[in-house]
Amino acid sequence: MSRKLLVLILVVTLAFSGILMAKTTLVLWDQLAATEDIVKMFNEKMKAEGKDIEVKLELIPYDQMVPKFMAALSAGIAPDLYGMDLVQFPFFISIGAFTDITEWAKELPFFDELTKGMLEIGMKDDKIYGLPYQIDLSTMLWNKDLFEEAGLDPEQPPQTWYELVEMGQKLTVDKDGDGIIDQWGFNLTGGGAGAYMFWFMPFVWGNGGRMFDDEGNVALDSYETVQALQFWADLVHKYKIAPVSSVQYGSGDRYNAFVSGKLAMFLGGNFNITSLLQDAPDMEFGVAMIPKNRGEFASFGGGSLLGITSQSKNVEAAKEFMEFAFSEEAQVGAFAPSLQLVARPSLYDNEYYKDIPQMLRFADVLGIAQTPYSVKYNEIYDPVGYYFESVFLGQMDAETAIRECAKEIEKILAE
Repeated sequence: MSRKLLVLILVVTLAFSGILMAKTTLVLWDQLAATEDIVKMFNEKMKAEGKDIEVKLELIPYDQMVPKFMAALSAGIAPDLYGMDLVQFPFFISIGAFTDITEWAKELPFFDELTKGMLEIGMKDDKIYGLPYQIDLSTMLWNKDLFEEAGLDPEQPPQTWYELVEMGQKLTVDKDGDGIIDQWGFNLTGGGAGAYMFWFMPFVWGNGGRMFDDEGNVALDSYETVQALQFWADLVHKYKIAPVSSVQYGSGDRYNAFVSGKLAMFLGGNFNITSLLQDAPDMEFGVAMIPKNRGEFASFGGGSLLGITSQSKNVEAAKEFMEFAFSEEAQVGAFAPSLQLVARPSLYDNEYYKDIPQMLRFADVLGIAQTPYSVKYNEIYDPVGYYFESVFLGQMDAETAIRECAKEIEKILAE
């Protein structure tokens, strides 16, 4: 064999070996610190299995998630994977920013566990582009001690609007007879359109109403939505179980009133559990479904979806990471220790939740979660915030507010 041929064979062999040994590096963007633990676990797993796959995580501040992604897409340098605020997903799906993972996703052993109402926000034309990854759920919390003091069953929170009013009136108390309410039964929520969407929309859904129909058309202008909006206003002005000031309460105001025993029931979520256990260790409290009327129980499903971007050149490796991210090892190991919600109901019976009944309750809430689907979600905030608050403050009737709000949203969607 000639010297030249030997050299050629050596060069080809080394080149081929280099290809085989080249490491696949996946870039993941997310806002969650807990994802750092999942990435660490995955990288260790790949190393132990002798696979040259590595994930590098970049934590993105919430307010930079959209503009940074837009810039990266324009420059052709988008990450392989993105854990993005789920309400932003429809827009980015519409511009082709995410990869269709339908066939692969449906074969996942846990696929049927994923809550349909949140899965749909990552879909278009029956194709799947993202899976519910980080979960925040709207619920109602109640103080069992105050229920007992009022002669109510501490284990039976209100299930319906009627029961909310009835119990709320018994829980609204002027304790010292000075004409000033010292303890309120309930409160509304301020904080703008984001808060209204998260806590008011379950009242709309619980009355059979919707924000958008299946085709994406505005369905807000309905009797069901008007009735829900009027009911919220009536809680303050007619039934007087919530203070007028609560219309503009932020999350901290509601929380502090609840912790101090000045509020019997408040609209909160899973993110309140850890702090309540720390700030009010002696309080007996429960997690309840948000009361309904003529519809079904509902919760706003917030959080993020995890998807593979359309610019990824390592789709199969990215799928391997995604499957691991939803595994019991990753979900329970990364999210459960800090009492963040896991994405799969079957994983709620874990060592971190098992002695905390409030956390176990969220497995049921997860099953009823849903999220409004719109490619212009942020743009509808202004009319929602203005018109809803106008009704809560008694400055506009509910029918007019809903009609005008729906018109403005229709204009926004048509632009």
